[in-house]
This record gives sequence, C-alpha cells and structure tokens, in this order.
Amino acid sequence: MAKNLKKSLLITLDFPPNVGGIATYYYNVCKNLPADKIVVLAPEQEGAEAFDRQQNFTIIRKKILSQLPENSNKGLGKILKVANSFRWMSTIKHLAPIIKNHQIELIQAGQVLPIGTMAMVYSKSKKIPFVFYAHGLDIMLPQNFKRKKMLVKNIIDSSQKIIANSHYTKDELITLGATEDKVIVVHPCPNLTTEQVTDWKIEEIKEDFNLKNKKILLTVGRLVKRKGHDYVIQALPTIIKQVPGLIYIIAGSGPYQKNLEKLVNQKNLGGYVKFVGNVDQKDLAAFYSICNVFTMPSRQLANGDVEGFGIAYLEANLFGKPVIGGKSGGVPEAVIDRQTGFLVNPTDVEEIAKVSVKLLTDDALAAKLGTQGLERVTNEFEWDNQTEKIKDILT
Repeated sequence: MAKNLKKSLLITLDFPPNVGGIATYYYNVCKNLPADKIVVLAPEQEGAEAFDRQQNFTIIRKKILSQLPENSNKGLGKILKVANSFRWMSTIKHLAPIIKNHQIELIQAGQVLPIGTMAMVYSKSKKIPFVFYAHGLDIMLPQNFKRKKMLVKNIIDSSQKIIANSHYTKDELITLGATEDKVIVVHPCPNLTTEQVTDWKIEEIKEDFNLKNKKILLTVGRLVKRKGHDYVIQALPTIIKQVPGLIYIIAGSGPYQKNLEKLVNQKNLGGYVKFVGNVDQKDLAAFYSICNVFTMPSRQLANGDVEGFGIAYLEANLFGKPVIGGKSGGVPEAVIDRQTGFLVNPTDVEEIAKVSVKLLTDDALAAKLGTQGLERVTNEFEWDNQTEKIKDILT
C-alpha cells in the first residue's frame, strides 16, 4: 500500500513537543505513515529542534504559523476582514516552495480554522486536494457566529475527505452539510504503555504527594469548564463521608484552574484535592497505575463546547482502571456504560457521588470493569489499525 500513497503535507498548530491530546493524535498518525510519504509543517516552539531530530519523517517549523489568528471570535473576524493581509498571504506563500520541493500531492489541515481556510485557498488556486481533521469543539463553536459558520461550510464542501475523531463528530459534520461517505472516523488511541511504569516511580509519586494508603480519584486533561472537575469537587463531601481516606488528583493545566481552586477552598477540601499540573509520560503512567477510579464527567456547554471523544478514558482503561464519564458528546464511544465504566448525568452531583462511592468501595466491580476496559482498548484501539483508514484516504 505504501507505494500507492500520495505524499502529503500535514499543516497543524498542534504538534509535539507541545502537549495535549490533539498534538499526540497527529504525532501518532505521522509516525505510523511511511516516513517518505509525510511532511509536517508546524509552529516553532521551545524544544522543537531536539524533538524533530529524533523523528524519521520531515518536520518543518515556521514561526509565522504561531502568529495566525486563533479560532476565536476576534480571530475569525481578522481572518474574514483581512483575508488579503500580509500575514495570510505570507503564510500561503510559504506553502508553494514546500509543496514543490517535497513533491506534495495532498494537504492535511490539522485545524478547520484557521488552517482549513489556508488549505482551501491554496487548493483552489493550485488544484491540490486537501482533507481536514475534526475533533468536535472546532466545528461546533463556529456555528454560533454567522461568518464562521459560512466559512466552515465552505471548507467542508471544498475538502476531499474529513477525518473525524468519533461517530458523534461525524454526525455533527453531516448535520452541517457533509455527505456520509466524505467523513471517515479515526478514533484516537492511547499513546501510553504499561511498560512505562516502574515500581520506583510509583513509590516516588506516592511519597511526593502523600498518597500512601489512600483511595485515589484521578482526572487527566486540560483544566477547562466542560471537563467536569467542578462537579466532582462538589460531589467530594458526600464521597468522603463514605471513603474518608480519599484524595482527588487533578493532572493538567488550563484557564479554569483558578475557578477550581476557589471552589476547593469554598468547600474546605484543600486536604483532599491535589493539583499536580502537567506531567510527563512516565509520571502520567504512574498516576494511572495508582488511581482507583478515573473520573471526567464532561458536559456540553451552552456555547457548543463539547468532548468529541475522550482519549483519557481509554488511557485509564489501558491500566485496568474503571472510568466515569458524562453522557455528552462523543464520550459514550469512549466509555461503554456498565462495561468499561459508568456514564452519568454530568451535572447531577448526587449521581456522580453515588457512582464514585460504588466504584471506590466495590473492589470486585471496579476490577471487572477495569479488566473489560483493558480488553476493549487492546482489541479495538491500536494505532496500526486506525492509521490504515488514513492510508486509504491518502491513496
């Protein structure tokens, strides 16, 4: 199949060493493609030079990518009102020599806005096809604004294929006008392995965060409102009454952290909640190993912000842990209710508390769900299999 693949250029604002689910998603796609069939165009960032040297595929860094308008209200207005600005024209001009020198036959746009705009403009002028990736929020948030909505619709119509992270996201794309056969679902897969965990690392984590002989609830992800940390915190007083030796570990960083810290203080839960920030892969694997239950009752916000899938649920399952997810967005594809964990009403504090206590106190049930989750992840969520779908698109 490799000899029939079109050589493609992935343009993305998210790529390692930047941390996050989307950056990891694209990295796994690229490293599972033949190295001579993929080139990445990504922003300059700290640590990029050392990271790029370790890869067997070509990565081109351009500072101008980090200067593009964000997918926000202000950013979109900038895109639409100054489409012929120096910044946009300069960015598009950067593509021509890259595409020529590397004999690129297809463009992959990592973000519908703003990269999809650039890919669409270049595609129409140079007759090179493009595909783009959709993760949920990136296509839903623009629907609140007339011009953004029109722009996303144009990109959908102009693209050759769309790669969605879940069937939920695919259904949303179809609602926005995409044909069913245009959208291909490629689920994210765990990037961690249980081999990354060592006994000394586990002991170090327990010592550093005073976790010995504790029951541990864990959430991993960006600290944003939709993830549901706030509802877990509200449920903690009820949980602690029945599980007094409980610690809630919050791994990650983000704009909602101050709100969460304020809520913890209001509830006098400082001794039960630990914010550990961003952690490296080895520490993350250790946290998954020592936790009893992974919880992330994500919800859809009024502005359309939604969990398109939820790779962290699969990561926890990979370590044999039961998970709690919210009944919203693409989460039901990541969490099979009563098989790999529980799905809850993400705004029902009482239900979150009840399910948490059940999993924290019923070791047999927790082990059963965790084992079933591990089997599912191992059988269904391997990057080798998922990348074959992308290879089909690139032929």
